[in-house]
Amino acid sequence: MFDPFDDDNWRAGTMLAWHDSALSVRPPAWLPDPGEAERRLACRLPRVLRALGLIHSHRTVETGQLHRLDPLLPARARSRLWLDMAACGLIDVGFPIDADGRARFHPATARFMAVRLPAHERIERRLDALGFTPVEIASVGPGPLRGRRQYDRHNLIAAELAVVARRDGWRTVGEAWGRFDRMTGSPDAGQGGPDLELIGEHVLVCVELTASMNESFDEKVARWRRILQYPGMERTHVAWLSAGRPGDPVAGALRARVAGEPRMHYADARAWPDRGVVFDDGFAPEPGHVGEPDDWMRDEMGRLGRLVGFDDAGSWRLPERLRGRWLG
Repeated sequence: MFDPFDDDNWRAGTMLAWHDSALSVRPPAWLPDPGEAERRLACRLPRVLRALGLIHSHRTVETGQLHRLDPLLPARARSRLWLDMAACGLIDVGFPIDADGRARFHPATARFMAVRLPAHERIERRLDALGFTPVEIASVGPGPLRGRRQYDRHNLIAAELAVVARRDGWRTVGEAWGRFDRMTGSPDAGQGGPDLELIGEHVLVCVELTASMNESFDEKVARWRRILQYPGMERTHVAWLSAGRPGDPVAGALRARVAGEPRMHYADARAWPDRGVVFDDGFAPEPGHVGEPDDWMRDEMGRLGRLVGFDDAGSWRLPERLRGRWLG
């Protein structure tokens, strides 16, 4: 099973080697014919929609992680779904770089394969051509549907923490959904946000990963201090997790910096896969009961409907391909 904390995966740096669908002059032999791939995907639109939502939410995510987040998605890198989506330009695929600087660009032989939305072009038009409705395209996630630059190691660790949190009963959403303006209801709060959100019945835990204690860390802490003062944020907590490589002195420095900050906590990200969602300062939140995806979407439709004057929006029929899907 893929382990994002395994330093053997990152000896050549924190980034993967990407097959960029927009920049490739000649597709590799292991990708299927785009026409045949498109015909197959047109028969699997609900699964494509589930995959794109998770990929967009987590920025960079490994295929096995996607399977653990949603068992309806395949775990194997060489599964037809991932290769067809790559052939149609819906995703880029990325492989680890060996210590000798070489990348093994093959899903059957590489140690693992990660995916992201294409970094150099948007996919909305391609989704429309496949037969998705505008509502379904919008459900993939907020903002332009394209990949965003981020350290791949950082994103893959955040996705692994989401797997652990869901195992422990939390609902989770990735970086794309976790924006300050959405949390606070204020556009002045900005569009930044945490790496991961854990949604419980009575608490929201915003997870921030840090691999170094550079000058910007104090600015991040000060910003969160301001965000937590917004009305409606009283049940929100911030969890700072050290995610440095073995031997990095991040954990101790993080503990010293965060101690005493109201509703801020610290932990070691490496401990979560074995111990679950736990914090080093005694903070022990419980997920409680969080509704099933259908219930969550129904409640959200009702809430949004009331805001725009449609009091019965909660009774509208959900689009079939959105049924049972947690959007984050």
